[in-house]
Amino acid sequence: MGRFEDVRRRLDHDLPRLAAAHEVPGVSVAVLVDGQVAEGTTGVVNLRTGVAVTPDSLFMIQSITKVWTATLVMQLVDDGLVELDVPVRTYLPRFRTAAERASAEITVRHLLTHTGGFEGDIWAATTAGEDALQRFVEDLVPGAPQHARPGEMYSYCSAGYGVLGRLVEVLRQASYATALRRYLAGPLGVEELAFCADEALAFRTAIGHARPGPGAAQRPLKAWAVMPASNPAAGNQLAMPARALIAFARMHLADGLAPDGTRLLSPASARAMRERQVDHPAAIGAPAGRGLGWTLAPQPGVVEHGGDTIGVMALLRMVPEQGIAVALLANGDAAGPLADNLLAPLLSDLAAIEPAPELPLPDAGVRVPEPERYVGRYETRPARSEVTLDQDGGLWLTVSERNEALTMAEAAGVPAGRYRYELRQVDGDIFVLTDSSGAVQPGEFLGAAGPARFLHCGGRAAPRTG
Repeated sequence: MGRFEDVRRRLDHDLPRLAAAHEVPGVSVAVLVDGQVAEGTTGVVNLRTGVAVTPDSLFMIQSITKVWTATLVMQLVDDGLVELDVPVRTYLPRFRTAAERASAEITVRHLLTHTGGFEGDIWAATTAGEDALQRFVEDLVPGAPQHARPGEMYSYCSAGYGVLGRLVEVLRQASYATALRRYLAGPLGVEELAFCADEALAFRTAIGHARPGPGAAQRPLKAWAVMPASNPAAGNQLAMPARALIAFARMHLADGLAPDGTRLLSPASARAMRERQVDHPAAIGAPAGRGLGWTLAPQPGVVEHGGDTIGVMALLRMVPEQGIAVALLANGDAAGPLADNLLAPLLSDLAAIEPAPELPLPDAGVRVPEPERYVGRYETRPARSEVTLDQDGGLWLTVSERNEALTMAEAAGVPAGRYRYELRQVDGDIFVLTDSSGAVQPGEFLGAAGPARFLHCGGRAAPRTG
């Protein structure tokens, strides 16, 4: 049995089993191996209607949209219209954050690598029309606090990708949706594409599912899109099938060539997008990093990007040296463990890619030296994080959602998030967040001696505010 046939067999056998085990309503997977695409689906696009998932079903891809945006920007570089290390204001004179000096220094590369230093999670509504990105950049981004100097550190910044989307619009003289269709989707032969609910109605489209309360069964969200239409370039409503993501990945694996031989990206730009530009903080073991759009996984040779919001999960993973790509789209909570259980053994067998090591779980109750360095309040726009010290000397982190995070939870019909973790020290300023299930994710406190300036967790650097 060849590798392609083996992948098809595994998808047919493993997908239904894992979806049932993790209670995920619907999943679509496509795998590029040996130049062929194996597809597998299971479940339904909507538990209310019972319509089955098929290979042409559309799912929201969320933040994977950012790699499409980065590719559009690199096409501008290839055409001589943009230079990466030139200030954004060269192309968008009205661009600014809340800090004038930093605004003049932020470059296109800073935005591509999430090192612009300003608040990244701005999900307020503007309009749903073709002026959405213009309104986002000119009305919302100017109020974004500048947390760090441009280039100082990595902190995931969706707002920066909204600015890049507006850059594409201005230099291509077209809306973001039109530019993506004209310069990428069309040449790739991707026709199954929706940027909004109206367009999604033309297809067999999945809706997200979540639990309305602890222990409750998953049910369809109250709305197809819980994120507003204000930032299409960062990934809020764009939907497509898994096979469309594989068409996009195949072009990147071919260093910019479309299937028909059309060059959509120069080899130099395609490769530059996969080259490490910056490391991620809060690393235990080999650090993940950023290229120009792509995430560089801790496992050597793996590039990827994921996306998620309430009730939706998406993942695109590539092994460029071996010409392998996997796209997984799901419409329910707990899809992350499903993806891990499906893809880790698959990529181990296909490409000798070892799974990411499990997080360490230090002993509970170990006192942390100088805990006052960490105790305090850290805030981003969607969340307030409080680090406290209990009477036994243990550190605890309480995260409370706020602002647009509350609005999105209400739109989805789920309770707002409030999470409590024990912080267990791994090494110096690096900790593991733990709950009753065990180790959840790493976190790192940043800053020189004295009180930490930032808590870096979940890819974001939350500045100390108290």
